[in-house]
Amino acid sequence: MSKFSPLDFQQEAIDKLVANFIHLWGNPEPQRPLVFKSPTGSGKTFMVANFVHNLNGMPNWDYDKAFIWITFSEDLAMQSKDKFQKYFDKNLENSLLTVNDFKQGKLHKNDILFINWQKLVASKKANRLLRRPDEEAFLKEQGYYFEDLIENTHKEKREFILIVDESHKNRNTSLAQEIIDIINPKVIINVSATPKNIPGIDQIDEGIAGYVGVKREKVVEEGLIKEKIAVQTEEDLAKYPNKDLDELLLDLAIKRQKELKEEYKILDKDINPLVLIQLPNDDSRLKDAGQKTKEEIVLDYLQKKKIDVDRKVALWFDGKQKNMDFITHNESDIDFMLFKQAAGTGWDCPRAHILVMFREINSASFYVQTIGRILRMAEPNQKDDYKNNPNLRTGYLYTNYRRNDVEIPDQSIKNKPFIYTSKRREGLKNIEGLYSDFVSRVDYGDLGNAVQFQMSFLKSFNNYFAFDEADHPITLREKIQAKGIEINPILTNKLIVNAEFTDYDKINLDFAKKGQEEDYKISRNDVEKLFNWYCFQLLSEQTEVEAKVSNVSRSWSPLKSAFRVWFKSIFDQDSYLYYRILINDLRKEQSSVFRQALTKALKDYYPIKKEFLKNRKKDLEEREAPLFEIMAEYTFTEDYAELTTTEGTSELSAIQPFYLKKKYIGRENELKFLNFLEQKKDKLDWWFKNGDSGKEFYCLKYYNTAKKEEALFYPDWIVKFKDGRVGIFDTKSGNTAQNPEGRAEGLAKKLRELNTNNGNYVGGLVVLENNQWYYFNNEKYLSESAIRGTEEPQTEFRVKFNYNYTPGKLTKNWKPFNELFD
Repeated sequence: MSKFSPLDFQQEAIDKLVANFIHLWGNPEPQRPLVFKSPTGSGKTFMVANFVHNLNGMPNWDYDKAFIWITFSEDLAMQSKDKFQKYFDKNLENSLLTVNDFKQGKLHKNDILFINWQKLVASKKANRLLRRPDEEAFLKEQGYYFEDLIENTHKEKREFILIVDESHKNRNTSLAQEIIDIINPKVIINVSATPKNIPGIDQIDEGIAGYVGVKREKVVEEGLIKEKIAVQTEEDLAKYPNKDLDELLLDLAIKRQKELKEEYKILDKDINPLVLIQLPNDDSRLKDAGQKTKEEIVLDYLQKKKIDVDRKVALWFDGKQKNMDFITHNESDIDFMLFKQAAGTGWDCPRAHILVMFREINSASFYVQTIGRILRMAEPNQKDDYKNNPNLRTGYLYTNYRRNDVEIPDQSIKNKPFIYTSKRREGLKNIEGLYSDFVSRVDYGDLGNAVQFQMSFLKSFNNYFAFDEADHPITLREKIQAKGIEINPILTNKLIVNAEFTDYDKINLDFAKKGQEEDYKISRNDVEKLFNWYCFQLLSEQTEVEAKVSNVSRSWSPLKSAFRVWFKSIFDQDSYLYYRILINDLRKEQSSVFRQALTKALKDYYPIKKEFLKNRKKDLEEREAPLFEIMAEYTFTEDYAELTTTEGTSELSAIQPFYLKKKYIGRENELKFLNFLEQKKDKLDWWFKNGDSGKEFYCLKYYNTAKKEEALFYPDWIVKFKDGRVGIFDTKSGNTAQNPEGRAEGLAKKLRELNTNNGNYVGGLVVLENNQWYYFNNEKYLSESAIRGTEEPQTEFRVKFNYNYTPGKLTKNWKPFNELFD
């Protein structure tokens, strides 16, 4: 096991990589591409390293293969090697090689060669240092060229697996394909945040190609990367027409850095947000023209701002580095780092938070990958500490590139730059104890809690073989013999020599050598391999719901441990005997005793697993539920506008000024409701227009009837009555009112829960009929819900209890909203 545990989305990606890889391996054609798309900051190297490591221990797959891990720079090649070493440390089962190991002449089984792509495909022959020259008049000092290494490995009948890191860079050139043809790998794993060629569904289904993608949202949810990149706009810069643009960008960065430092200080975090300043690559042309370079301009201005450039500023240029030793530490005193392209890719500094980019003199070449340096979160394992600090979950970019020049990763509406700010009304008191819901994933298709499984397994097996606590080990052995188990079998190679052990992906277990039929004992090592494979196969062949395990890769190892513990209580000998006993019985196929015992054990464990998952889900969702509060400050993008006087007033808004999105479905309906609330100044303290995503807004769980799963629902309005009541309402119109997809039930359930816990809440869906507002009477709904139980289909329930809503026709459970003010 790695000492670094994968996060949920990482483990899911690793499992998919393994499954896709095995599927491709079954195709006889070489060079099958497996594209792995994963965002910057998601841990691509970590996931690929775990994928490689997992192949070492798979009981159903043990082919003779070697790996070539290609990156596009020498530093990245060594970084990848060092990370692999760090991830697995003493558990490392692969030899990690570099060009210095060419002298061994070939790659051995499971070797991983880390190599710089440029040394193989450089445009100038003189720079292809590792390639065999046209005329082999001599050998290099190490004795072998790249071609020699590949040819000698092929002579050993050893397959290659090629891993191309940042594959979008140099993969699609003729020289690159030439190298690939020399290697002729069975599978090519193309790793990139932005792959150029993603295979189609037909290619994937036919086993011609594979694809595994990690969604950026998953990485954000786990706290690894920031939610947004905020970029200053042309409009912002136009506000300061008399300010030198270079100085303005630095001023914006310095001001933002001070604000972030203060937020970290409030959270009691010893984190110093770093400002990265990227200088143009053609900066030297300024010096040639007799002008000050951007480097000189920046350093002079920082000094003018009373910043100690000798102690607080780091430099990273080719041939010149300063103050770089501990800059990646969160508590480092370095406030600024000046660089050119060096930090564009592969360099990790999680505290880097602000990026200043100066445009090239004669080019608009925007090195978008550099933005990746400010995407990471400083404390990825402390995501909950930042749930109420959107600024700390945002990266900031200040640049003199034009807006059209800048390409921001995941440039969706929610990630546009913030240009407006609203603040919480002075004196406003937040609602106490109102927590948002959290939907967790707890069932990964495995055995769940390994300890509980082992205890249940032991109890079930003991019952199956009629063991008694007082039985002596001799008695226990007699009882299993009475069931037909041979307790000292001899396994010979002849029994398995020509068998094909095939898992569900049609991959052969390369266990015995073909053509060998001599009758001799199988080696201890091979017996353990076969035992591992049977643990895998036993779970794969279960078909009943109560016994089935969908994620066999995560489950076979706990099953192996359970078998070992049970056998040890009977035979006080080493595991070699246990393995032989189990294998010998399982080879009887349908007559196997242990097969029957295991199916029963899995069925016995099923209710325990269900209860465990239920409790784990409940515990996790309670711990992860964020407290909802009206924050001190909210920021809005250009898609929002302050409410105009012609549209109405917003005096009761919890935040001032009030900004509303300019265009969206339902805007007119919500404006009418807003103005209705404004007319109740004598009855209301405030209202809050809720957002539709993010932990800073209020959300609750509901059952999505379309997707058949739990989801989160963000009601439109939180309303505070002067009498202490809190209202949670969701305005609907048209189709959304007729088809709320379970939101009404989710809101009703939440209101009941809140009121059971001594709350004073009202709410429900809200519609406009007869030019009046009506809300769904949740108390009535709840009593009827209790009457109907949980089995009756939702559509039948709506008809029976008049829940269904049709424009122009109100049912008895829709009450005038004005009654809430009586």
